[in-house]
Amino acid sequence: MLTPPTRFVTLITIATVLGFASCAQANPHGQLTASPSLSSLINTTVHVTEPAVRGDRSQELPFPSAPLFDGSQLAACDSSVLGSLVQSEPTASQWIVVLAASITSTTATLQIATRSADNVWRCSLAPTVARLGRNGIRPLADRRSGDDTTPSGVFSLGVVNSPQGPISFFGNSVDPGALGAYRHIQPDDCYGAQPNTTGYGHWRSDTTTCLGADELLHSVGAAYEHVVLIGANTEPNVSGDAPGEPALASAIFLHRFSYTASGATKATSGCVSIAHQPLLTALRTIDPRLNPHFAIGTRATLTGG
Repeated sequence: MLTPPTRFVTLITIATVLGFASCAQANPHGQLTASPSLSSLINTTVHVTEPAVRGDRSQELPFPSAPLFDGSQLAACDSSVLGSLVQSEPTASQWIVVLAASITSTTATLQIATRSADNVWRCSLAPTVARLGRNGIRPLADRRSGDDTTPSGVFSLGVVNSPQGPISFFGNSVDPGALGAYRHIQPDDCYGAQPNTTGYGHWRSDTTTCLGADELLHSVGAAYEHVVLIGANTEPNVSGDAPGEPALASAIFLHRFSYTASGATKATSGCVSIAHQPLLTALRTIDPRLNPHFAIGTRATLTGG
């Protein structure tokens, strides 16, 4: 038969406690140490054998208080949508929200909210006009490359392997101050978008076989002055880069507006586009260290309402 584990208990008299209080000194590291006379004050030590008892399970450190979703700091952004998103993905400390009126809308708003170190959400970019795919938005699992819809859902910041290493930011203009690695597009930079080929959804340096739906990035010009990669079907697991796989999406970017000859903004082939100045703000705000997420959809789909 197993005997209960034992523990030793040291009993210290009141004189000992008082002596420690009066003799404790701070060493150069700010830690309390007893003076040499402390041991002389410990006059009673008794070893007692008693059964050990398992203590109650408890949470030593409380969860941080619930972040604030309203008030002057967040007034410009949509607190009701943000509240739902934070509940769905509490590890994200930054949200880029693209809110469309309906699934057929080709125009939306884009806003950015960021949780600061004091656990308060603040509006980093107030809602600004955005353009979507020519055929509106569609859940990623239901869309296919070439259907001219913007994938809807929640996506992390995309990452793609480029010749200079993993990147989320790039463009035909020099780095405007992005908070992550930025690649200034080179003449042979190609983003694969031809379904069911090995290059689909991947970056390569290649001008001779960058054909069909593939994007020779420098040829897009000003619309790709600065780009943020949205993590819709991105590396490391790209559906559509092998035969028979559904080609869900490739090259889904946040980039600058394209314009008609008359100066009107154009809908996209599936990307999200905004004006030049908000785009600069976005690149200087989206921070990979904050686990940023994109949320694209209608109010109903993003809030579950």
